[in-house]
Amino acid sequence: MLEQEVRRQAMLQVMGLEVWLPRQPLPHARMPRPQLLHWQSPSETTSTPLIAAPAQVAAAAEAVISATPAAAVSSSARAQASLQQVRQSLESGQQSSRRLPESMVNTETDEAVPELTAVAPVEIPRFSLQLLRSGPCLLLADLPLGEAFQSSDPDFQLLKDLVRAAGLPQQLQSLRQGEPIRWPLLKAGELAGTQDAAAARACVRDLLEFECSHASVSFVWLLGPRAVAFANVGDNTDADLFSVTAFQGGVRLWNLPSLEQLMSQQQLKPELWQHMQKLMAHWSQQHA
Repeated sequence: MLEQEVRRQAMLQVMGLEVWLPRQPLPHARMPRPQLLHWQSPSETTSTPLIAAPAQVAAAAEAVISATPAAAVSSSARAQASLQQVRQSLESGQQSSRRLPESMVNTETDEAVPELTAVAPVEIPRFSLQLLRSGPCLLLADLPLGEAFQSSDPDFQLLKDLVRAAGLPQQLQSLRQGEPIRWPLLKAGELAGTQDAAAARACVRDLLEFECSHASVSFVWLLGPRAVAFANVGDNTDADLFSVTAFQGGVRLWNLPSLEQLMSQQQLKPELWQHMQKLMAHWSQQHA
């Protein structure tokens, strides 16, 4: 125990850590080990500069060795030898750390040190989309609050009015059992950082292709900037409002403003009606 305590105190002092030990038992504290009560006084460790800590440790070790019985002299000698090794390893580490900046200085003969470039974190989009069906049309709408449509919501009532004006069935069918398409899919784990915009676009388009393969679809209404951005391919993510883009198998995407925009910006409704009249023939024939 004495050898371990000598070694521990020497390591702490060489590293520049001030050591404080009680000289008598503290109230309501566990009984300390006997060798701690006979350690060198705090005045001896704090009155001298920090650089002289190795000399103080050696002197303290010699004092402890002289005060111990003859049977413990050999163990104390081994402790002092181990302290010397600790001091030498610490001093060599400090010298090598001080020489490190000089070795990194660029000269004509030295090779250039490569600069470390910070890797920008992957931006993970966050959105919720509701997917519904009305006759030969799929409706993909933004959900600003992330919650599915309720029958009493004003935006859902507006969507039913648009469907009725387009000549489509007003009984909207909720796909995916009414569960919105939420992104990101993973909240934690090793794959959570790979859910970038390309992965989100692939997921949304795969779900649309799946629904188109189960029933005849002519148009997909994209209601909102999130639906437009992640249902179109990369070249058409900034498609103009009311424009038509190709999807797959003859199915076309109709890029529309969000339901919230239609309610807050009344000038969009006449423009929507004008474009709707030009496209009604495509899904009306299939619906009939």
